[in-house]
Amino acid sequence: MKKIIIILFIFFAPLRLQASLGANLSGSILLDVERNGEAWYVYPEDNKRYYLGRPADAFQIMRELGLGISEYNFQRIAQAGMAVDGDLELASRLAGKIIIQTEKNGEAWYIYPENLKKYYLGRPKDAFKIMRELSLGISRENLAKIHKPGIKENIDEYSNYIHKKINVANKDYTVDVIEIDLKNPNLKIITATADNYNCKVDCRVKTLADFVLNNNGFAGINGTYFEAYDKKKLNYYFYPVYNSNEKKLINDDQLKYWTTGPVIVFDESNKFYYFKDSREFASVEDFEEKYNVKIQAAIGNKPRLIENKMNLLIEWNIDKKQRNVKARRNAFAYKEDLNDPGRGIVYLLVVQKVTVPELVDVVKKFAVDYALNLDGGYSSALWYNDEYMLGPGRDIPNAIIFSEK
Repeated sequence: MKKIIIILFIFFAPLRLQASLGANLSGSILLDVERNGEAWYVYPEDNKRYYLGRPADAFQIMRELGLGISEYNFQRIAQAGMAVDGDLELASRLAGKIIIQTEKNGEAWYIYPENLKKYYLGRPKDAFKIMRELSLGISRENLAKIHKPGIKENIDEYSNYIHKKINVANKDYTVDVIEIDLKNPNLKIITATADNYNCKVDCRVKTLADFVLNNNGFAGINGTYFEAYDKKKLNYYFYPVYNSNEKKLINDDQLKYWTTGPVIVFDESNKFYYFKDSREFASVEDFEEKYNVKIQAAIGNKPRLIENKMNLLIEWNIDKKQRNVKARRNAFAYKEDLNDPGRGIVYLLVVQKVTVPELVDVVKKFAVDYALNLDGGYSSALWYNDEYMLGPGRDIPNAIIFSEK
């Protein structure tokens, strides 16, 4: 009987989690037990996962990733069902790989890491059956921590992801960006919080995966800073975030403070609204009465980066660390569609090794109208199409999620 194992891992270096998990599962065939039992192969050469799909697709992928082997070495590896062990040193070096009998008929075999024996892949249906019998069950969240091949991806015409270089002043910056078209008729925008009340200290946190999967999302990014310290008032405050599921603004008592910075809002038709500081937004009730719409999502954070296409980063509004330290930094940006105001393009961006002023320069390259700084560093997490493009990072208090109705 096939054995299904749910794989659970605890790591203490979250930003290296994907590489660690892929390496630990190198050569394994993984079965997504939380959805449709989709099968993936973790190719030992790059520790990335390849979708096996239907029997014919799986068979083709396995052959494309196969390694040619001489007949002499092939015969030294024990076949499944044989009592002998064969050459364990050779089999260990080839564990998890598909080998191709190049001196015979190009037949494919899989070296199962658990017993170091070879399994004949034969015809597409045979190969598919073998792969499922030898697979390991894995949760959807853990599967997301193993990269797929490629540096770009798209689900449909309304969204895409790309990993690219952006040149600013003769210097290249590494950027991961998700682009989402607000004109998607099925789009649903969600701002989610771990707490459902105004939290002042020891607020709850969750993984980005928790936020995304619990809201059936296809894309997501971490949200605000954990907290901010008001030097004048000598106390901590938390940024306002609308809990889309609870239909309430968390930390709404902070709206009266200009120090909470700008607020971005989406109504239920996905129309975008921008307020340069939280006092202009005032309250959920004021907004809904003024615009005669219902809020779908909203989040406030600072500093503002771009407003009306202009760099409006205020020097005194950033601290020394933001000004001088190069780190992983995140931004939420919006580009207006002149033919359909309020329903343009949203960008979720993570930029490597930048200061906040440099982040502005990189984001400007996307010709956006508005951009808001998000938490970065160890909080950085970016999700698209069931994959952590970056992260997961540490657990976070809130997130911005994109789903389909």
